[in-house]
Amino acid sequence: MNSEQDAADISDRTRLFIRLDADHHTGLGHAARVSEILRHITGPLDIHICGSGAQLSLFFSDNITFHILAKNASEEQKCAILLDLAKKHKADLLLIDQPGQTAQSWEAYHNSAFPVIAIDDYGGAVQADLVFNGTILEDYHHYPLISGNNGLYCGGEYALLNPVFGAVNWAEPASKSLLIVIGGGDRAAAWAMALTGDQSPFLSPLYPKITMVVGGAFPETGALNLACERLGITLQQNIPQSQLAHLLGQHSCTLITGGMIVYEALASGCPAIIFPQEENLMREADWFSDHKMALNLGYDGGMDMNLVGKMIALSYHNPTCIKQNIIDGKGVIRAAGIIDDFCAIKIKDPKTI
Repeated sequence: MNSEQDAADISDRTRLFIRLDADHHTGLGHAARVSEILRHITGPLDIHICGSGAQLSLFFSDNITFHILAKNASEEQKCAILLDLAKKHKADLLLIDQPGQTAQSWEAYHNSAFPVIAIDDYGGAVQADLVFNGTILEDYHHYPLISGNNGLYCGGEYALLNPVFGAVNWAEPASKSLLIVIGGGDRAAAWAMALTGDQSPFLSPLYPKITMVVGGAFPETGALNLACERLGITLQQNIPQSQLAHLLGQHSCTLITGGMIVYEALASGCPAIIFPQEENLMREADWFSDHKMALNLGYDGGMDMNLVGKMIALSYHNPTCIKQNIIDGKGVIRAAGIIDDFCAIKIKDPKTI
């Protein structure tokens, strides 16, 4: 293909600018769901990602342009940089999936010349043309600055997880086994070390097979690996989502931090015990527990190793979660189709803007 053809090919693509981090504090769930949405969008894209975190490149292909943002900059400063880059590169569309947005940053995105897609989990001051919020809590679906429900796609049917989790057919294994999945953040890392420390609930022979999975940004892998070896726990790090889905299908139950892994476990049908390691995950864990879809250790209870052991024993003898239709694993496919239609109408036909 010659240079003129290359230029024509690029001009046919929707130039998409994305605000996204993938690091220990933000976690990797945002990058995972964005990459999965992009994989299911059928229209051609020229993708630019603005953010920080060494793990970003693990989720996206080589033909994506990365614009690294300083970690110590405020979200308003990062917003201004993204908008400057978007203007310079003649962006067609913005996608924001980054916690910590403020009313000021949302207003700046909204007042820019670009259509905006927001992926959000809590509601509030978001201003965008399309909003995807896959949480099950209706209280988190309120967007007072958006008129009516136009462009709002909320609830479990829009949980943005890889469809491989919904394809799992969980059946209780003949022998008891436990899968532990540790998300991002300092408290999650501390939990991993407590689970494998001197007060570990896994000193008992009740647990013949244990697998622990941590993300690529986990900060103390060396120490954790030594602790797992002492307890006979198989430690895996930064595995593909298809492999994680397979593990969920093969274990008796799973012990997990809050966040997207909760939805992945529910879609797979694997009985789950949740430790909401951040305060903003507590209500969601309560909801799943109240609806008898999972067991909930609670914000403080997760660090009580005696309680953790009792919860695992309870789950072994009385599995709580069987596959639930509320999370079917097809949210990404639905969202990608909506974005495809949006690009075709709003971008390719500017008269409709």
